[in-house]
Amino acid sequence: MDRGKISALQAAILLYQAVAASSVLLMPAITTRLTGRDMWITPIISSLVGYLMIWIAVRLYRLSPDGSFAGLMEWVLGKTLGKVCGILFVCFQMHILSIVIRDYGDFIVSNFFVKTPLIVVSGSMIVLCIWVLKAGVEVLARCTQLFAPFILFFLLLALLLSIPGFEAYNILPVFENGLTPILKSSLVVDGWYCQFLLILYFLPQVKDDKKVMKWGFLSVTAMGLTMCVTNLAVLMLQGDSTAIYNYSVFVAARYISLSDFLEHVEVMVLLVWVFGAFIKISVFFYAATLSMAETLGLKNHGVIAAPMGLLALIMSFWSLPDFQTLARFVSTAGTFYILTGFLVFPVLIYLAALIRKRIN
Repeated sequence: MDRGKISALQAAILLYQAVAASSVLLMPAITTRLTGRDMWITPIISSLVGYLMIWIAVRLYRLSPDGSFAGLMEWVLGKTLGKVCGILFVCFQMHILSIVIRDYGDFIVSNFFVKTPLIVVSGSMIVLCIWVLKAGVEVLARCTQLFAPFILFFLLLALLLSIPGFEAYNILPVFENGLTPILKSSLVVDGWYCQFLLILYFLPQVKDDKKVMKWGFLSVTAMGLTMCVTNLAVLMLQGDSTAIYNYSVFVAARYISLSDFLEHVEVMVLLVWVFGAFIKISVFFYAATLSMAETLGLKNHGVIAAPMGLLALIMSFWSLPDFQTLARFVSTAGTFYILTGFLVFPVLIYLAALIRKRIN
């Protein structure tokens, strides 16, 4: 399916950037509405799901006869039912991809290019992702390696420049409302961590797959630290008002002002978001396209890249109308929807594969 080869470290960086792209910008406001001042604790608890997803992905890959998830479903469920489940899973992936595309476009248009049509912003990103997809997974991994230092640098710089405005008492009292709200909010954060399952689609191209588990766990740990530090920084800067702002990190960057010289550094958040969104959309797009190609038995997934890209772009216009709907969706039924697709379904396939293997 893809002649390019990547290392386990590159795969881990890919998934880290794909998950961090949206979680850093969206998660603080959503979790603050659910948990209050304890929202920084939720990524620590939810990281357990991230470790589970890496383990499940590696186990599914090793159980599959041909190394593909679609092939494993057909082996476990039979050819007909396996293909039906494969198509349904692709539809789920395309829906999530359309939400990611719409969220990226809305942020850019509402905060920077207010007179630019949404289709221009989202469409240009899709065209770029199609080009990367046709070039192969190795090109995508190298792009991620190139962008990763810039993303981390600008994110850390924005947080460091915000330190003068920190008020440590904003995080107190800890466990103000007990453990129950934290656990409920952790379910929402689990929706981001379960996206580590997508490493399953990159494992066939990993040349040192024996190291995937180690680097995958390190990627989850780095993701937990990033979420925790970002949430703490935003909370100490904005306090309870974090829940009011849709993009809390972006608003926090607007507070930065050093001696009336260094101001308007929110452009750094724009760079982080654009680079991160490119990687996230590319990863989801690659997984959905490869999954569809494997389900249909195509030898080259590049031939369906353009049609699927156009479909994802069209879906993005009716998937969600605005950020408020997205936040409400993520914090309610959307959490169970995402967990069902990325967590429950793969676990059920894994258990069924174990039973099938014992019977045989």
